[in-house]
Amino acid sequence: MNHDRPYSESVSNRRLHPGLRLRFFLPALFMLTLSVAVYGQGHDPEIETEAAAEVPASIAPDALLPPAATDTPPALLPAEPQNVAPEIVMSAGILVDGLQFDMEMPWGHEEFENYRATYMTSGGKKWLLAVMERSLPYLAYVEEKIVEYQLPKELVYLPVIESEYSPFAVSRSGATGIWQFMRNSISGYGLSISEWTDDRKDFMKSTDAALRKLRDNYKALGDWPLAIAAYNAGLGAVTRAIRSSNGESIDFWHLYESKKLSREPLSYVPKFLAVASILSYPELHGFQSGWGEKHLWEALETSRQVDMNVLAERTGIPLKLLKDGNAELKYHITPPSAKHMVKVPADKAETVRAILEDVSSPLFKYEIYKIKSGDTMSAIAQRYATPLNIILQANPGLKADKIRIGQTVIIPHLSTTISASKKTTGYENAAFSDFYTIKKGDTLWDISLLFDVKPDTLAERNGISVNSTLRIGQKLKVPAR
Repeated sequence: MNHDRPYSESVSNRRLHPGLRLRFFLPALFMLTLSVAVYGQGHDPEIETEAAAEVPASIAPDALLPPAATDTPPALLPAEPQNVAPEIVMSAGILVDGLQFDMEMPWGHEEFENYRATYMTSGGKKWLLAVMERSLPYLAYVEEKIVEYQLPKELVYLPVIESEYSPFAVSRSGATGIWQFMRNSISGYGLSISEWTDDRKDFMKSTDAALRKLRDNYKALGDWPLAIAAYNAGLGAVTRAIRSSNGESIDFWHLYESKKLSREPLSYVPKFLAVASILSYPELHGFQSGWGEKHLWEALETSRQVDMNVLAERTGIPLKLLKDGNAELKYHITPPSAKHMVKVPADKAETVRAILEDVSSPLFKYEIYKIKSGDTMSAIAQRYATPLNIILQANPGLKADKIRIGQTVIIPHLSTTISASKKTTGYENAAFSDFYTIKKGDTLWDISLLFDVKPDTLAERNGISVNSTLRIGQKLKVPAR
């Protein structure tokens, strides 16, 4: 493994998984034989007769096997150095030989090919299209950072299998955001969690953190598939698996065959590579060129409290877009006592900057409450569905146990945004307490999109596979709405 190769250097993917070259050679030989026969029509009949004399009318099965290196190449195949027949690599019915990737694709590997075949079904392609359309607010930024860090361009598709590109996604184990950071894995990568914010949902901060983490994994392991496996299983787990293989220098595919890692990370890598191999060449795989218009953002610093609802009203920016771009805000309001970067569409940056600089009007909704006899701060907090500590933060100097009749308290309006902040997309930990009845034409992929849950999670919760045949009238457990 050449550790000095630039991360962004493209490689021509002619790798065939060991033992599977013959599988691709035979169709290639057939195609080449057919093309020569068709090309020969209309040419010199003497040459045709000569060629016919060299090729028997009946070919024994053994004659179709690749010739030994010492044999003379068959007349129908062009001579190559070392007398090796050309590799024409087909995958999921598509000619993939010569495609350029920064990460080498394991053409012919059984699990990789199975994932490609699954994602190339009509349901799989519909799901991939929906996820890539969901990625549009974040795609340009992720691509820009990958180029900045000189990392493999295929990494832009890692959030497809991590979170379906949803910043609100939370796994059953608590991993959060488009890059699915665990609470205990953010140390050292500039992410923090507070009462007001969760940086794991900040698409800018989490992208920077994830790419740095992947780069660190690569520097430690020297192999990109191993670095990807370590992103899923942890660097320690992968390092221990390598050491258990007598400490020899091995790549991921040797580790895959040795089964030294658990099943999840072993499947995670071929699954990711399958998705990346398809989405890197969308038109070749039956998608239209591009996924839609990518969003460009600008981050503006402010120390004011800004409610995304108010900002949307003042600027005309769609509220959903502001919430998606600032998903780290637990109540869609910036913190009261710290500077924060508000992400806004680049074409609206000057308008928003002027509004932020105008301190004459507040940018968050609140209510002024006057303390009455018998009031307690905990009762007031409960009445307004606003956490007590947030009310205290909005009222510097206020003490919950020392309030007086007639005193005024600012109550931030959070009740309309709490439910929105808990909205999930692709959540694995949702309660599967409802049932859906299969109708004609339904696929697991369609149902997963309908209920905002990963297709493999939906299959797992129902004890079936993603490709299982669904029967009309069959009932599936689905997340409660």
